[in-house]
Amino acid sequence: MWHNTPMNRVWSCTGGAVLAAMLLMAAGEASAGPARVERERCTFKAPRTDRLECYVLIVPENREQPQSPREVRLKVAVLKAKRPLERDPLVYLAGGPGDSPLVASNAGADPLSEGDWWNDTANIRRRRDVIMISQRGAGGSTPNLDCFDARTSEAARARRRAVTEPQERDILLRCRTEFDRRKIDLAMYTTPVLADDVADLARAFSLPRINLYGISYGTRWALETMRRHSGLVRSAVLDGVYPPQVNGEQNEPEIVRRAFEQLYAECATDALCRQRHPDLNGAVKSLIEGAMASPIEVTMQLDDGAVTVRLNGARLLMVLMHMMREGEVALIPETVAALRRGDKRLIKQFAEDLENDDGGLLEQNAQQFGGLYNTIECRESWSAVDLAARKRAIEAGGIYSLATQQSKLPVFCPVWHVPPAAPSERQPVASDIPTLLLSGNYDWLTPPNWGREAAKHLSVSKHVVFRAQGHGVSSQDQCAARLRDEFIANPDPRGPPPCRPDTPPDFTAAFERAKAMMP
Repeated sequence: MWHNTPMNRVWSCTGGAVLAAMLLMAAGEASAGPARVERERCTFKAPRTDRLECYVLIVPENREQPQSPREVRLKVAVLKAKRPLERDPLVYLAGGPGDSPLVASNAGADPLSEGDWWNDTANIRRRRDVIMISQRGAGGSTPNLDCFDARTSEAARARRRAVTEPQERDILLRCRTEFDRRKIDLAMYTTPVLADDVADLARAFSLPRINLYGISYGTRWALETMRRHSGLVRSAVLDGVYPPQVNGEQNEPEIVRRAFEQLYAECATDALCRQRHPDLNGAVKSLIEGAMASPIEVTMQLDDGAVTVRLNGARLLMVLMHMMREGEVALIPETVAALRRGDKRLIKQFAEDLENDDGGLLEQNAQQFGGLYNTIECRESWSAVDLAARKRAIEAGGIYSLATQQSKLPVFCPVWHVPPAAPSERQPVASDIPTLLLSGNYDWLTPPNWGREAAKHLSVSKHVVFRAQGHGVSSQDQCAARLRDEFIANPDPRGPPPCRPDTPPDFTAAFERAKAMMP
């Protein structure tokens, strides 16, 4: 790979990289403009027995205008292999859009330690490097399209929470106008362009082959890379599959309802859950409808202090959905039962977790201030929504539509005014690249049906659904992580899984946890 690189060496498309580029172009790959990488001092700290290299990938903002001086700079971290036996590294593609794995969420923290990346990639790094690349337009990129202070300090979070809803639209409008003034072309911050960034990364490092690992939106990024640069990709692992032919804004209420109905059915077949919660469906509905009429006050201990939130029906549903997403579905019955008794300790814990991680209860604008998120979601999702069908889905969704109604894309996308994606981008990705698709049965964000839909067009693939898990199963289930690691080592989807993904939610263990948490 590039283990003996001098500290001051600048890599460019010369020597072996030219050969790699010629091979790719001969294979009919999409062309890309000149790119280079520069070594930089690492701001992250590797564990004592591990090694790390840091770079900046410099690419044109617009590859169709090679004469333009505008460039994009992307942070790159290379987590080095213990024994570099394989020349094809694993390239991690983050979700969001707008996730920033190379930027800490808390001031002074190390993002690689914060995300537990050293432990998570340990098996893969026995033989091959792991490369993490920033998304253009997000944290770790210059320019950064964020429209507000990063959420990395108590002061920044307090400023965000002070923003009122009427102010949100004005902030985005001024932000969008500022991008025009700076001549930042938002048409160059799209999934196909991000896919070409991956190809440029490989060319700049003289890598003839790479493996892809994407989570959530990162799976769409990976699929587009497979479509545009198929000769480059040896294998792909897609966790929480979001293929281009589906639209996440179209029918969310139905997806959420199905996830809850699956929980009710699982509870009814479990002896303890059935005994303790004989009408879980009715209990959830009653609780959420009650919160719509009389919100539940909860005092949360957040990273920046104690704050009281009023959980109305929509916010209460969001907390329960967060529990599903994080693989904590088995605790929902106990949380609902406790809250109906007036005990707020369980709901408080998960409300704090949701607000610290993502916002949404107090800081309702956290995601919408991400310029890359708005650019991609407005361009690729909202522009293709059937508004009449979406309205009918919300009306038919009952309590399960409450979270969908909180979406601000209907208001923000007209302000952001980016052109819609071409219809060709919304076509399925057909490929014979060996691909492992992973889904969580309780993942309402990227449900298992989307993984099945993507797999129809991937001729050398396997789709594995983890019965009790949520979104991003490789971080929730040891079996999923093992399956991922073994597939990267030997990308053959024909073999049986090395472990069982069909373990049901453990309601007994959840009951014991609840007793311990509420003595």
